[in-house]
Amino acid sequence: MFWSTAPLMRAALGHFFRLLPVKLREEDKIKHIVWSFWLTLLALLVCQAPMAFFVVFLIGLAKEFWDVRYGSGFCIFDMVGNFIGIFSGLLCGAAVSALL
Repeated sequence: MFWSTAPLMRAALGHFFRLLPVKLREEDKIKHIVWSFWLTLLALLVCQAPMAFFVVFLIGLAKEFWDVRYGSGFCIFDMVGNFIGIFSGLLCGAAVSALL
């Protein structure tokens, strides 16, 4: 059964990764990156990195569920933007704390 869905899954992943560079240039995705970055830095002021990741991830996920109900719907590319912002914030926070 699994092997029969493998070509479909490979095609879906290929399509996702072909669209990713284009989608990440959209204004909305850039907002997701920027907001997640700053929220992560803010969270790092009050908690450790794993908790900061978890809190900001949940905020982004809650925003997507809000969009399902009241907005344009769930967008996996928005979540990718959130991950990019979170990991950038974690790296920036680690770099700053290493310098201090």
